[in-house]
Amino acid sequence: MDTLKSPSQKNREIFDTLPDTYYTGPVPSVKKKRYYPVAAAAVLLPLIALGLLWTFRGKTSAEPSATATVEYYVNEGVKGRIQLADGTKVELNSGSTLTVKGDRRVFLDGEGWFEVESDPEHPFFVETPSGIDVKVTGTQFNLSSYKDEPFKVLLVKGNIELQGGNAPLKVVPSQQVVVKNGQAVKSQASEEQKFTATAWKDGILAFDDKPFKEVIPMLERWYGVHFIVRSKELLDERLTGDFNTETIHEVMNVLSFTHGFSYEIDQKDITIALK
Repeated sequence: MDTLKSPSQKNREIFDTLPDTYYTGPVPSVKKKRYYPVAAAAVLLPLIALGLLWTFRGKTSAEPSATATVEYYVNEGVKGRIQLADGTKVELNSGSTLTVKGDRRVFLDGEGWFEVESDPEHPFFVETPSGIDVKVTGTQFNLSSYKDEPFKVLLVKGNIELQGGNAPLKVVPSQQVVVKNGQAVKSQASEEQKFTATAWKDGILAFDDKPFKEVIPMLERWYGVHFIVRSKELLDERLTGDFNTETIHEVMNVLSFTHGFSYEIDQKDITIALK
C-alpha cells in the first residue's frame, strides 16, 4: 500500500515519471579573470561508506601554491572537461577549481573525475583542501573535495594511495573512502553507490536516502541557487532521487509534495518551511 512507502521511495517513483526535457538555464560567467573557465551541462554528487577506520593527522586545511601556473574554474550550474599536458583527462563538477601546480601535480577544490595516464615512475598527485593527497600511478577515480565538506573518493580502476593520515591508505577498485572530522572510513562500494558517486559526470544529479542538509549544497551548486531554511527540522529529512533534465521548479514541486513543506523562489533565493 502507498501508506507504507517512505518519502524517499515516493520521491524516486515521482522522479522516474518526470518528462525528459532538456534544461536550458543560463550558463554563469567566470568570477576571476585569471581562471580559465570550462563549461557544459549541470551536474553533481557526494557518497557514503562504512568499514575500515583510518585517522587523518595532517594539516586541517591546504591551499594551492602561490606559484601555480594555471587555474581552471567551473561556475555553479555547469561542468567542464580538461586534458592536461601529460594526457590526463579531468572532468570538473559545478563550483570546482583545479590548480595545475606542476608536472603531474594538481590541487582540487571541488569535485572531479580523473582518468590518469599511467606512469609508475612519475606518480600523479592530487592535493585537496583537507590536506589529504591522492597518489596515482594510472587509474580512474571520482574525488569530491569541496572546502569545508567531507573528503570522498571512489576508485573505479587502477590503484591510488591516500597520504596525510597516520599511515598511507591504499585503495583498490570498487572501494570508497570518506574522511570526516579527521576520521576516515573505507568500504566496498555497492552498484548504487557507484552510480550515485559518478552520475554527475553524465549529467545526472543523484542522491540516495541522503539528509536534506547534504542535498541542499548539491542543489545550490547544480542550479546556482541559495537556500534559506526556515524550519530546521527539514534538514534531517532523507531524500532519494535521480534526474538530469528537470528544472529547479520541478524538483522543488516534487520535494515539497513528498515531504510536506512549502517553498518560495525569488530569483536565486529559495525559502523553505514546514506547512
